[in-house]
Amino acid sequence: MKNILILISLLLWTIFDLRAQTCCSGGVPIAANIGLPSGDKGTLQFTLNYDLNVLKTLKDGTRELQDGLRERKTHSILFGVSYGITNRLSVDGFLSHVTQERLITPAGLPSNLVRTNGIGDAVILAKYKLTNPEKPSTQLVGGLGVKLPTGASDLANNNITLNADLQPGSGAWDGILWANFIQNIKFRRSMNFISTITFRITGENDDYFGTQVYELGDELQIRAGVSDRVTIGDLILDPSLSFRYRHAAQDINDGNDLPNTGGEWIFIIPAVSYNIGPDFSVNATAELPLFARVDGTQLSPSFRLNFGLFYKLNTGGKKNFDILKLQEN
Repeated sequence: MKNILILISLLLWTIFDLRAQTCCSGGVPIAANIGLPSGDKGTLQFTLNYDLNVLKTLKDGTRELQDGLRERKTHSILFGVSYGITNRLSVDGFLSHVTQERLITPAGLPSNLVRTNGIGDAVILAKYKLTNPEKPSTQLVGGLGVKLPTGASDLANNNITLNADLQPGSGAWDGILWANFIQNIKFRRSMNFISTITFRITGENDDYFGTQVYELGDELQIRAGVSDRVTIGDLILDPSLSFRYRHAAQDINDGNDLPNTGGEWIFIIPAVSYNIGPDFSVNATAELPLFARVDGTQLSPSFRLNFGLFYKLNTGGKKNFDILKLQEN
């Protein structure tokens, strides 16, 4: 309990002490996908996910505008790997390939589609179990990570460099604070309460358009929900229902807040995982907005879909059984 209180206090102090900013409402879903289940020593885990984020809801503050003239899509292929160095310490790595699309259809005029694609930014995350690994009914894991600027941030269309929200990378190093809490529910042993906090501290791209300094916004995400395990005949399914809160503020360009960026959102996330075997599963996730308040006028997420594979290999010779099969998609 002491470790739990210390970690929560540090996270809250960091969140409120640092200046909050955010990237656009679209972008690569890095913060929403990092953090694989924590395994024992020698456990090697892999994930491969396809993520589609569709933004076609134009909002001014909390008010929805009837526009229908523009649409944004982000297609992401996300590969993750995790290795348990000890029963407490593990390291995750994430790579991404990103396709960004912006479609504008002016009334009575031809549509204009801009598409970019390329390798996105990568993430390395070190995680440490703060609770006793021998008592898996309660787990608290803290993590520190870094996002590497491996993706391009200077792609152009017709020789005109595109804005930051159409680039596969941010051109900056970011810091990541991460924490995951799992509590087994006593009255139903197959059910767990899960909560994850992710805070991304963004760095500066000092070569934006060749002369400007651009900083995508820091990002706070809090996800909480329940997962369960049910059997239907020979099928073993892990359904879950969770809610995600995302807070963001304005991007900064040459020291000035950028209008029409930032806001806060609440999403509902139903998901299901099908266990093909004890160490292999496929999962599907949908994400729908329940509330959105954007700064200024901007497109806001309409829906998001995520499909993926999960595979676990124990190289240490010890069998271990996860109490969590909820992917943080």
